[in-house]
Amino acid sequence: MSDIKYLLYNLKESDEKFDDILDLLHRYLNKFISEQALKEDLSYCTDKGRTMVAYHEDQLIGAVTGVYTPFFDKFHIAHLAVEKKYQGRGIGSELVEKIIPEDMSPSVHLNTDNPGIEEFYKKLGFQATHIRYKRIRSEDQKPSD
Repeated sequence: MSDIKYLLYNLKESDEKFDDILDLLHRYLNKFISEQALKEDLSYCTDKGRTMVAYHEDQLIGAVTGVYTPFFDKFHIAHLAVEKKYQGRGIGSELVEKIIPEDMSPSVHLNTDNPGIEEFYKKLGFQATHIRYKRIRSEDQKPSD
């Protein structure tokens, strides 16, 4: 879509746009991560990484966050969400492509119960290289907490 505006943000938690981005991400990712953990991740990514957003007519319709991970020497895509009515139009792909620094290789962890996400990243050239196991400590813990 040519009428989509993509912006790279350097936010702080006190910025009102921070809450808008948190709200968007949480609406789509609440099955996988608690709001508190997502807020901490978003705060970390806005402080140490990058946040890219997509707007259509001044309405926030998509967001992606990421951060450089020295341990893996990769730019890690942390969270991605696009409003349902805008999905399937290439906006998520653009957000991912635009957030990755040109001089870095990207990585992403995928939740196994997120339908279609593996195929989405494969289309962007990502390849499965690891299997990650996690022990869930309590029934109310989300997979990404």
